[in-house]
Amino acid sequence: MKRLINEIKTGMIVQFRNGLYHVGIGVGVLVAVAVSQLINANILSLSMTAIMLLIIGGSTLLYVAAILMFERDEDTISATIVSPLSIAEYITAKVVSLTILATLESFVSFGGALLIMYFQGVDFVLPNFLILTISLFAICIIFVLMGIILAVRYRNITDFIMPMAAVVIILQIPFFYFVGFTDSWLLLLFPVSPPTMLMLGAFGEMQNWQYIYSIGYSVICIIGLFYWAQKAFAKHVIGE
Repeated sequence: MKRLINEIKTGMIVQFRNGLYHVGIGVGVLVAVAVSQLINANILSLSMTAIMLLIIGGSTLLYVAAILMFERDEDTISATIVSPLSIAEYITAKVVSLTILATLESFVSFGGALLIMYFQGVDFVLPNFLILTISLFAICIIFVLMGIILAVRYRNITDFIMPMAAVVIILQIPFFYFVGFTDSWLLLLFPVSPPTMLMLGAFGEMQNWQYIYSIGYSVICIIGLFYWAQKAFAKHVIGE
């Protein structure tokens, strides 16, 4: 446990020193201003969900790639491989530290937008902040794990950009279900679908099956992606 905590602290320090916190807060502020000025309060929940999947999801994948490639260039991953730290502990540390960063960006985006709209006198429905927080944590964890699975396959950011863009676009597909374009249950199999449903539920009412699906399937997806991330790391980093 001490090794894990130390790795989390080290990860957060490296992220801060490399300016990722500055970038995250900056992106969050820009998103907050854009949402507050351009989005109608009637579609606030859908707009925020779309922004979470597209902008913050994309930036989270970039953060993961930036850190992993930085550690490869600095040979700190090599040091990690021969240290007592296990692959599971290494990935857990990355998930925790990068999820904190991504969640901070999300809170700045959403909280900032709501705050600006409040002071502008805009009428809007306040979300259930507990449900919103849980959904943000879940979706950030999923994006971090997917970022690890993808980023370990590449040595530089330019090679990573196109596959990352393809993944981000594919992960927008479930949004067609939530805007009512289709009612196909197949779109609920995407790993981003359960936390997306939970996020939308924070702005309204949810049925019991939606709670069970959102929380239960989020847990299943996180466990599955974590296992996949370990295998991908072992194959593409340790096995290289």
